[in-house]
Amino acid sequence: MTYMRMNNSDDLNDSYVYEYGDLVVQCHLEEYDRITGISFIVICCFSFLGNSMLIYALARFEDLKRATMLFLLSLSVFDMLFTVTLPFWAADQLNEWTFGETMCKIVTAAYFVGIYGSLILLTAMTVDCFFFVVVRNQWFNRKRRLDCARAAVAASWIISVGACLKDALSSKVKNVNFIQSCDKVPSDDDEVGYYAQLVMLFAVPLLIITLCYGKILHTLMSSSGRRTYKTLLVVLLIIMAFVVCWGPYHVLMIMMTLQAGENCENKNLLYQAFVSCRILAYFHCCINPVLFLIRGRSRKILSRLLFCQAQQSELQIV
Repeated sequence: MTYMRMNNSDDLNDSYVYEYGDLVVQCHLEEYDRITGISFIVICCFSFLGNSMLIYALARFEDLKRATMLFLLSLSVFDMLFTVTLPFWAADQLNEWTFGETMCKIVTAAYFVGIYGSLILLTAMTVDCFFFVVVRNQWFNRKRRLDCARAAVAASWIISVGACLKDALSSKVKNVNFIQSCDKVPSDDDEVGYYAQLVMLFAVPLLIITLCYGKILHTLMSSSGRRTYKTLLVVLLIIMAFVVCWGPYHVLMIMMTLQAGENCENKNLLYQAFVSCRILAYFHCCINPVLFLIRGRSRKILSRLLFCQAQQSELQIV
């Protein structure tokens, strides 16, 4: 990931000029780095606990030959991959990057794979729900649905790894005023690349998700299948959580690129909003385990895990 780094100062009220991804010149207070770093640590703790329990529960007690369960397991793996990068970014914010250039590239790659993979999977889950609820084609039986889900999971890894290569390979450890940080090396096509990724890996999937779920919800309104409704509600809330958490982040990113020539005071106000939106976006990796508990079966699994009484034979599907 490309991070915002500022110069050292003894006065926390001084503002400084720094670069964000070599696209935006910005001003902010050093105190924001501390708030951001501490927030990353808190998010990492909650996300690691929730997603590790969710991955274990899905792998141990759920039927992974069901497309939805396979999607949820893969989504949790991507969230976990994103989570393991947070301690590194927290250290970078609170102090400086001390992990070397190789780790800078690896952590950057893991960060982007986690984000891109999650969005691709969410799009695939939406399309899967669309065919299952709206199309209802006899060809799309349980076996073919599972095969499509497996192909989507494989494609999400391939596409996300391919999409992260440029950012990962161009990431290096920079030394600015004796402070080391993991950041991108500037290039002429940075802004073009950012907007291309924004369109292909956020705007287009968001459009697909919106159109598909609009038709899905319309179909469900006339359905009396309570169990199907509950299952799809979990998927819908997971997708909505991603949009709500990451949407403002991308909006602020666009605003920051467009306001590159504004004065420092306006940039500082914009950056304050960006700090909040970035923390909200990163908090998304903690949400999926909570949403999964909407299902009655999931609550039974959790209770047995917490009380060390998990026996697959005892679990009854709700």
